[in-house]
Amino acid sequence: EGGGKSWITMAREIAEEEALRLDLQVVSCKWTNGKLLFKVDLQDKEDEERSVGIEECEVISRLVGERLDVAEFMEDKAYNLVVSTPGAREVLTREREFTSFKGFPILLSTTEPFKKKTEFQGTLHERTEKAVRVNMKGRIIDVPRHIVKEVRLVQDQTSMS
Repeated sequence: EGGGKSWITMAREIAEEEALRLDLQVVSCKWTNGKLLFKVDLQDKEDEERSVGIEECEVISRLVGERLDVAEFMEDKAYNLVVSTPGAREVLTREREFTSFKGFPILLSTTEPFKKKTEFQGTLHERTEKAVRVNMKGRIIDVPRHIVKEVRLVQDQTSMS
């Protein structure tokens, strides 16, 4: 059975089949500390209307778990199945990402100088039709959307200066 493939490879193939049925894809698979970990994401990452949430993870976990429970190659294996998503992308592009990450530290870059700068670091206040609003040390800066090149999440590192 399996043609010499490892049981982890065979388990991943099952997960990939189930993910495909839900228009998802398996982006990683690993075995660690008795846990079989799968990360799933959208097939079409440009899809503005959808994201992978807890419901999709639960469905895939149930479908994969049911198949693994009866798979011959899993007979002697004890495991915990964990299905999750890769997490947030660093660059914010979708409306719901701007809503979800309000108050998070960001670095906004512009295509041309605005207030003599091309980079604005602070926390995301909001994105409106006309501007991306950045809280920089308590002051809200409205950067016009037409010159915003990129809004990137940054690790919150408190400066020592």
